[in-house]
Amino acid sequence: MLIVDDHSITQKGLRFLFSGLDRYEIVAALECGATVSAFVQSQPIDIVILDLNLPDVRGINVLAEIVGSRDMTVIILSGENNLSEIHSALKLGARALVSKSDPLEHIVAACDAALAGEIYVSPYMTEALGKFQQPPVALSSRQMAILHYLAQGETNKEIAYRLAIAPPTVSFHIAELRRKLDVSHNRKIVERANELNLL
Repeated sequence: MLIVDDHSITQKGLRFLFSGLDRYEIVAALECGATVSAFVQSQPIDIVILDLNLPDVRGINVLAEIVGSRDMTVIILSGENNLSEIHSALKLGARALVSKSDPLEHIVAACDAALAGEIYVSPYMTEALGKFQQPPVALSSRQMAILHYLAQGETNKEIAYRLAIAPPTVSFHIAELRRKLDVSHNRKIVERANELNLL
């Protein structure tokens, strides 16, 4: 397990929480988002606990990068009040949403559920977000990550670099996005995704 959170009290609390559980081992805790992608590529990480509010980069960008490149199991543990960002995290492929206001047992439940292949949204987050609705078009985590970066105006080459994949792979997924979103041109992808509330 990797913790990505810039608050030492959160890091210490999570270390204490998981120290009593033999099935989990915390490999490291990082305070900044910029080093996360390189770290998960160099270490055997099964699960990332990620705060969306980081001091150097947007947590949602960290999520897009690691889910899009490695299909990582990511738990969002956030005190973030930006509900649109939290909702986007779920659409981008986060496996669980837990608030820092939730009781500790919800964090463990979220990790257990996510590793079992389930989506977990804590009661606090469920209430905050309202009834979560599945988007009308099913996109893979990688396609959502590519869509996220397309919406930020990045080129195919820049996306390939961010996700550590070959440019032809990006082109393939963009063609799939065109097909799934039923648009004829790349420039229409983001417009259609916004209409469907995918971003």
